[in-house]
Amino acid sequence: MRAGFVVIACVALSALPSLGCHMGLAGLVMGASDAQPAYQSGAIAAELGSGAVRTLGCLDVGLAIPEQRALLEMHVGNRCVHGEPFDLGRVVIRATDEEGGARAVSFVDPRQEIVRLHVGAMERGHERIRLDGLLDVARICFDLAAAAPDAPDARPPPICLDRSLDGWRAGSAP
Repeated sequence: MRAGFVVIACVALSALPSLGCHMGLAGLVMGASDAQPAYQSGAIAAELGSGAVRTLGCLDVGLAIPEQRALLEMHVGNRCVHGEPFDLGRVVIRATDEEGGARAVSFVDPRQEIVRLHVGAMERGHERIRLDGLLDVARICFDLAAAAPDAPDARPPPICLDRSLDGWRAGSAP
């Protein structure tokens, strides 16, 4: 068994003891179970909206921030019949305040356990990762271009989320 997403699941929620250690992405590392249906292209976009999803080679990656919480919901689905690497640590985060000034936002990873991992063939995973620095942020963009090393030609626009009174909504790319 490889350690990839399982490690992310535990470290991401270690800062939130009330949620415990969630193993939601363990199937991506250990292989799909018989009860888990194969990932279907477009499923993540249907749930989150197309503005919050990008395609990187075989991978569909969707991001959301629920309500006013400092948690990033990450959805990853592999549309291909072979595994693909995904490196969350290579995602570039850019954030701005109401006046357009740059703000520092980062993943909470105190043990440096967010690493390159293997997303199994036709598999899908979902995880929440704590973000640090969201307090005065009005807009946050995630540039995923370097996160899929086997898709070097994939240069999708960043996923940008804008804060509103209702929470975070997918916005237009910068």
